[in-house]
Amino acid sequence: MDSGSRDNGECAEMRGIARSTGGIQKMQERGNPARALFPEIPQVVDLYERETEGLPEEVLRRTREEKSWGLWSIRDQASHVASLPYRWLLIRWGAILFGDDLPRDKKLFERFDGRMMKEAYCPQIQDLIGVMRDSFALAWEVLGAETTESIRDGRKISERVPVGKIRPGTGEDVREWREKVTLKAHRTGVWIDPDDAELFHFNLEYTFRHMLWEAYAHLKTIQMHKKAEGVEPLVQIPQEGYIRVLIWE
Repeated sequence: MDSGSRDNGECAEMRGIARSTGGIQKMQERGNPARALFPEIPQVVDLYERETEGLPEEVLRRTREEKSWGLWSIRDQASHVASLPYRWLLIRWGAILFGDDLPRDKKLFERFDGRMMKEAYCPQIQDLIGVMRDSFALAWEVLGAETTESIRDGRKISERVPVGKIRPGTGEDVREWREKVTLKAHRTGVWIDPDDAELFHFNLEYTFRHMLWEAYAHLKTIQMHKKAEGVEPLVQIPQEGYIRVLIWE
């Protein structure tokens, strides 16, 4: 695929859009900084950059449909994780955290393709790493405005997950994932409504833990792709969260 300077320019423009608006209003300190709970957040992008550096395009794009983990390519894994903090913090939590004053321009939402970034705007893996760097910078900004108490306060977001709910495009059983992975991995921060068995609630602590563990799980999948290519992984991934629950056959 011919990436060209035009597409790379559009991706740079997207990062510019993401940085063009005002910062987050800092809350009054009333406890320990929330960043102390998730010091790994700023390190995530460097892990992805090192693990994907130098891989040829055919390796980045190869899928392995015979494997449960292989439906998404290495590029797909990185694209998904690049969009992760944007989708959770700006879309799911946006109104609660920021009201009408989002810390990133809403034009950014036009660059999403489901749970990934549109390839037209980020044709190269380096472009995705650049977007990922800004999205995880956003996560670090939000953490800087919170304390260990505030991320566990009464604020929550909710998701209705009836039995048999299937995620479009993947065929994933969302209810099964929530019950067998989410509730098993997270001891706190997520719960089923006591009066409505279809309704799941999530607090802000869960959200950051989920984003971190999701990044680790997709990085593990990238390493599995590399092993299948005969290429050794380069980084050590913390063995926590979803990695302890999921199976890569």
